[in-house]
Amino acid sequence: MKKSLIALAALAAVSAASAQSTVTIYGRANLGLDSWQMTGATAGAAADVKARNRLIDNSSRIGFRINEDLGGGLRAFSIIETGMALDTASNLGQPGTANSGAGYLGTREAHVGIGNGQAEVRLGRQNVFWGNGKIEDVGANVIYGGVTSAYTAPSSGWTAGPAARLDNTTKLVLNQGLVGKMFAGSEIWYGIQQKGEQTAAGLEANAKAQGFTLKAEQGPFAAQLDYGQNKATNNGVGVTDSTVTGTKVGVAYFYAPTSKVTFINSSFKTAYTDAAVNNVAATTTTGFRKQGSNAFGVQHDLGGGNTVLAQYVIQADMKNFAGASVADTGSKAYAFGYRKDLSKRTSLSLVYQVMDNDKNNNIMNSGGGLAAVAAGPLGGKVKMVGAAVQHNF
Repeated sequence: MKKSLIALAALAAVSAASAQSTVTIYGRANLGLDSWQMTGATAGAAADVKARNRLIDNSSRIGFRINEDLGGGLRAFSIIETGMALDTASNLGQPGTANSGAGYLGTREAHVGIGNGQAEVRLGRQNVFWGNGKIEDVGANVIYGGVTSAYTAPSSGWTAGPAARLDNTTKLVLNQGLVGKMFAGSEIWYGIQQKGEQTAAGLEANAKAQGFTLKAEQGPFAAQLDYGQNKATNNGVGVTDSTVTGTKVGVAYFYAPTSKVTFINSSFKTAYTDAAVNNVAATTTTGFRKQGSNAFGVQHDLGGGNTVLAQYVIQADMKNFAGASVADTGSKAYAFGYRKDLSKRTSLSLVYQVMDNDKNNNIMNSGGGLAAVAAGPLGGKVKMVGAAVQHNF
């Protein structure tokens, strides 16, 4: 009897300790079927990307979320999230190029941290200057492709955001707002690029990135400000050293709990340490360039698990080192989408999107490898119509 009581006590102690630590497996399977083309190239029909039908993965992933209660409100945690391409079971994106978000363990986010209800510190590979929070959540989270993400974190065209997922990153996150929800979710981050860790003897380690996100909510309004700067270096040698700076300002008005109108202004700049490089023609891939865009959106809940969405973006002409606009380097885009929630985890979505480039620009879809080619022709007009099934677990 005594031994039985001891065994039960030991089991209870183990159970209590285990209850303080949890491991959750989660993920998303998201596949679409679409028709994609890019026509109207400045160089003529021979440069167009002909229409093709595709079965395409749109940011599927699997992840592990680990939490341990340390007592006194303190907790330790970790996230290891890996992207998967369910259409090909590889790490290749739709253009046949490597997709950095898939193919290896922890490719999306992989960090460890410690914190409490007020704030936390995270260390590892993390999302920075990525997404727009409550302001605009269309992208892969809601429908199969929108257009706003291509301009707020562009992966083609003349400019690019300072970072997306950044390795070697330290992040401080404010969990609790200062007044109500004011600044809850805000963060400051600092990342060291690989070349900053591998600098040769006698050369300066300049490769680093830094920035912040400020979030605020008041009544039916939400706002977010993102700033980031990424200083890349070729181990401190020559004219390849560059600094990419980005700013995003977004606001949303919730006219119903799950319906909103949104606006996001973004601006990106690339500058080089060498004046001669900065001053070269701004229609080449080298040289100073700055470009901004304005994005408008509506997300309306029809009830019964039905949601409709619309987005419109206009991108201004690029500016050169002297502040002068470079002709025909802008673009505009729009998208219409519909989502049907079949359950809390599974949905169907439809989308039609157009990205219309001026004759000296070639911005394309971004996110999940939605672009069909690594680099489209200048002046191309992208059209995509598609449908997708998304299941979250």
